[in-house]
Amino acid sequence: MKKLILAFLGSFILILGVTLVLAWWPDVVSLFRGCLGMALALAGLLILYSLNQK
Repeated sequence: MKKLILAFLGSFILILGVTLVLAWWPDVVSLFRGCLGMALALAGLLILYSLNQK
């Protein structure tokens, strides 16, 4: 019985999460762009730091 309740709860949360991602798609895209920008900035900083150490 416990596994059945957890399966229903997990399915509900999964459907809710996918629905919210689709409903807020422009916000999700801007979040990905922001994370990508920060990752690229950090990568550039690490490359410049490694050049400075040699």
